[in-house]
Amino acid sequence: MFSSYSEPSARVDFMIGDVPKTPAEVDVSLRPACDLSLNTLAGMFNRSYSNYFIPVHMDASTISWLLTTQTIDLASSHVLDVDGQHAGFIFISARGLSQRVAAMGVIPEYRGMGYGQRMLEHCIEHAKDAGIHRMVLEVIDENAHALAIYRQLGFEVERCLVGYKCSSALANGDGDELPDEIDPREVAKAAIHEVPPGLPWQISAEGFFSVRPPSRAYTLERSAYAIISHVTDTSARINAIVVPRTKRRKDWGRRILHALYRLYPDREWVIPAVMPDDVAVDFFKANNFQRQKIRQYEMVLRLDETSSRYPYEA
Repeated sequence: MFSSYSEPSARVDFMIGDVPKTPAEVDVSLRPACDLSLNTLAGMFNRSYSNYFIPVHMDASTISWLLTTQTIDLASSHVLDVDGQHAGFIFISARGLSQRVAAMGVIPEYRGMGYGQRMLEHCIEHAKDAGIHRMVLEVIDENAHALAIYRQLGFEVERCLVGYKCSSALANGDGDELPDEIDPREVAKAAIHEVPPGLPWQISAEGFFSVRPPSRAYTLERSAYAIISHVTDTSARINAIVVPRTKRRKDWGRRILHALYRLYPDREWVIPAVMPDDVAVDFFKANNFQRQKIRQYEMVLRLDETSSRYPYEA
């Protein structure tokens, strides 16, 4: 059994900026992202990721979808202004006493001046004041500069996250089974009981409650569950596969994969780099999935020792 969830969220390491600070005469301010309209936030997102290696285009509708599926709290998220002009943003996801840096961007002309680090420092202080116990983020493992900055701010590497891919030539569904479409919340309810605790933020059971179209959820006889997204004519993303404990080692994981292949034939199947590198390795190998080159570190900043408002354990 494995579980994997990742809706489109920007990588935070791309926009961290360099260490040098801006001149003293520059007017720099931060304000809650809830002060801005969705259209304005979408425009900032697009400008910040205008030269990103994956094409990004957001409008008010897609920003709204991102905020919902990623449980982004705009009151805890912030926008950076430089001399009255929007220069960057940081989106913070919230669950209970934990937060995650869901996306961070700096507009090209303002990069290299330490603004990414300044935004993150501000959000850390904001989290401490709010009584947050834990903040997480992901960073590409080869980005030594970003890793150094995050470590300087107190983040520690928790684990390595990897992704997998199965080519369309190998994704051939045998048999004649087809899955039944269900409400994604059914997958979430099953995962709460069946997914082990302590998984990374993006593959924890809580995240499945926020899934909504165009993502889709399926089951085979309530013995295996799946969530997929990003379905195109040539590819699809697997966000979750959950098999109840009593059904494991009885071929249900393979069967729901092949049922999906039959429902969406001739596609490459992708699992994003949010899986711990020691989880379900044999399952992926047995089902013709190859590990992708890109790897991320999940990094964690523990704030409970410095937070005095809520002294109990998160």
